[in-house]
Amino acid sequence: MNKIKVIFTILTILFYTPLLANDNFPYYGTKEPQPKVKIEVYSSLTCPHCANFHLKVLPKLVEKFSQTNKVLIELRDYPLDLAALKAAQIARCVTTDMQKKYLDDIYKNQSQWTKAKTLDDLYKNIENISGQYGLKGDDFQNCLKNKKEENSVLQSRIDAQKTYSIDSTPTLIINKKKYNGSWNDLEKYINNLL
Repeated sequence: MNKIKVIFTILTILFYTPLLANDNFPYYGTKEPQPKVKIEVYSSLTCPHCANFHLKVLPKLVEKFSQTNKVLIELRDYPLDLAALKAAQIARCVTTDMQKKYLDDIYKNQSQWTKAKTLDDLYKNIENISGQYGLKGDDFQNCLKNKKEENSVLQSRIDAQKTYSIDSTPTLIINKKKYNGSWNDLEKYINNLL
């Protein structure tokens, strides 16, 4: 009878525990000791505004703040379409030390890889980028079919929408509060928290 209770408990946990988003996001700075400021950047990999933020604003923030151990910047998933979902899913299969470089290339080449006319073309375009970081062929295809990684990306969006009511990308959450200021005022805002 005890075995049945244990099995029932395990099945209940498996089927009724909400799926949690993978918290293994690429980041700048250190997590320990706990930083004074934590910035979560919610982006869609097909969003031109996100590419602009990633390529022009983020490097300045990283240079100015992530070396201090007082600011942690996490890059989180908020896909707006299937192409962004699949590109983010692939990012989770690229080795941890290469994820940030992969994201840099995804954003730099956004206007090219997103022009695909078919899903097969889209996947080839993404593989051309991920292949530079060791994810190609069968490994790429296995990642593309990996429902756990796909669900994890989707859960990141669901959790962010539920918690922060995100209505556009990129959205910055700074110390658990949505930042509504301009990019020009961002450094001043962070400095005021330090």
